[in-house]
Amino acid sequence: MRSFRVGAILLLTVLAISALQAACGGAGASHRDPVAWWTFDEGGGNTALDRATGVTDTIKGNSWRRAGVSGTGLKFDDFTTQVVRVAAKAPRLSSAFTVQAWMALAAYPWNWAPIVSQERQPREGYFFGIGPLGEVGLSLAVRGKWQSCVSTVRLPLRKWVHVAATYDPSEGAVVYLDGVKAGSLAVTGRMTPASSAELLMGMNPEKQMPQYVVGKGAGTLPSWFSLDAILDEVKIDDRALVPADIASAARAFRPGPPDIPPRVLPSGPLGPGRFGAYYVRLHYYDEWDALWPVGPYPDIVVQFDGSPIRVVFWRGTRYSPAWVMENGLWITDQSVEAWNEQAGCFEHMQDPQCRYSHVRIVENSPARVVVHWRYAPLSSRDTLWKVDEKTGWGLWVDEYHTFYPDGTGLRRVTWRKRFLDREISEIQETLPLAQVGQGPDDVLERDALKAANMDGETHTYSWPGDPKAESPVRPAHANIQVVNLRSKADPFIVFEPGNEMTVFMAKMRSDGERFAGCNHFPVSQIPSDGMRCVARDRVSHLGVNYNDPVWHDSPDGTVWAVWMTGTTDGPPEALLPLARSWLQPPELRLEGRAFVNEGYDRAQREYVVRMADSSKPSILAGTFLASDRSPLVNACLVVKGWGDAPAAVRIGGRAVAARDGVRVGYVRSLESTDLIVWLTVRADKPVPVTISSAP
Repeated sequence: MRSFRVGAILLLTVLAISALQAACGGAGASHRDPVAWWTFDEGGGNTALDRATGVTDTIKGNSWRRAGVSGTGLKFDDFTTQVVRVAAKAPRLSSAFTVQAWMALAAYPWNWAPIVSQERQPREGYFFGIGPLGEVGLSLAVRGKWQSCVSTVRLPLRKWVHVAATYDPSEGAVVYLDGVKAGSLAVTGRMTPASSAELLMGMNPEKQMPQYVVGKGAGTLPSWFSLDAILDEVKIDDRALVPADIASAARAFRPGPPDIPPRVLPSGPLGPGRFGAYYVRLHYYDEWDALWPVGPYPDIVVQFDGSPIRVVFWRGTRYSPAWVMENGLWITDQSVEAWNEQAGCFEHMQDPQCRYSHVRIVENSPARVVVHWRYAPLSSRDTLWKVDEKTGWGLWVDEYHTFYPDGTGLRRVTWRKRFLDREISEIQETLPLAQVGQGPDDVLERDALKAANMDGETHTYSWPGDPKAESPVRPAHANIQVVNLRSKADPFIVFEPGNEMTVFMAKMRSDGERFAGCNHFPVSQIPSDGMRCVARDRVSHLGVNYNDPVWHDSPDGTVWAVWMTGTTDGPPEALLPLARSWLQPPELRLEGRAFVNEGYDRAQREYVVRMADSSKPSILAGTFLASDRSPLVNACLVVKGWGDAPAAVRIGGRAVAARDGVRVGYVRSLESTDLIVWLTVRADKPVPVTISSAP
């Protein structure tokens, strides 16, 4: 009787295990169990349980539990995540075996990254993983050689896929996608195991060089990276499953879309804003945000009244200011760059942790905003450009960005003269950004660049084009550009006369898209000065043109250049009145001797006057001598030493206020308080202005 009960219990146990295997979709459920099986259903923490053996493995780096094909899966973050099993407890494989998993890719890895591997290069062990084009591959050491079986198709992004690989010493290797054979390799012989190596998931045991490096790759280094994917139901069998078993495993689940939220570059609340600069912490996506040990106010957003356009100083662009259009298209700038053949480029783009790059708000009033961006052009080896042996100082750059209520900005770039040579440097390059899922043709129109000069001559550049036909740049002496984004608003730049423009023509990607793109900037943490885009899985930047603006020497040994930025919904020639008002400003002629005219500061687009005696309040009276050649298109008037007294403004004898576009602000320093007055006015004839202390 007792033996009958024991037998019944054993029978029920076997049936229960078989039912559980079938319910969980185990390949070959009617055969022996896998030698390793990770379901990632622990609910969290930094360990993963192997349900086949009871061994608990360590999860290193940042990770998340996300909805899987059954229960939860493990989200690898692209940067740090790695599952590690000590070598002594790893499955012993040398003859036939199978590796399989369910996975949903958010982005392709920078180079091959393992789903599961136990390898010791050059000729031990195996590697089952994903390549930089989404290939699935099984590599293993057989007969003293490293053999690779790679799929002929790539994995889709943001979709659950069943992947598997088998090896039979008498038949060779096969890889499968969704139960269908996707590649094979006729190699025979027993695999040479890497018995002393750790079993790894998600990340290689050593730093790897990324694929698709631009040029010779002097500025690209090996680096750590992991899968950017959700893994679930990872299994290892110590036999080669037959195709029917693989197909059965691929049909076991019918998961919906994976839990991979959209990745949209952050620019603050959508819609019209309120003029001013705001400290914020911009949130991108969980995995990227988790890298940053920062407080609540590391970024800056500048908004304009009633406009959805904004300027973003964000860690993801290393604080390079980006103009963001009404539909979320971004455009930024390469900024100051130098280079040599040994280290590649030195630029702010190679400071992914913003160690040398930071921003601060200098002025923030209803009349004007000033943001200071300071950075050091850096190489991928974390070295500065032209470091002085005695002082330890290298090239540092200060940029002052002045914004006005009319949606324009002035960008003044300053550096020490001895650190930068014109022949091996560049200080401006136009970089539209393509977000995840976007290609160049989603961002730029075919007629992507429109150029103009101060005489009103224009030329439109279309891609791809003949570089010989487009050289020299047209029109002659071009100093105005409009980038034709696929948005209502288009970004513009106005340079000083004497600017030299270069246009990147005849660049086309191998996949047929018109504009070449690179994804080492922004957002990326890979130490590289150039990696070509091969997919739409990551944020990328597109090269359109660059400019060599006029350089100005200052008595203190610094050099500076300045240009005007903003957006427009018209052609470049429509910007001529604005450009002339900045480059050929009308004279401000003052009346009386109560104020001293200190002239026009082009770098901040401001007229500067000073009170002759700040202890004697008086009325500032003057006339802007506007004309066709020197029109007045809005103006900023700075009155030094004005103090805290309220100001009443009259234009042409008529009292004006905020509703008329007049803004008043104050800049307080240790020595005095200056008055900032912004005037919204357009004229090609003289305009009288008075400012007095308001009652």
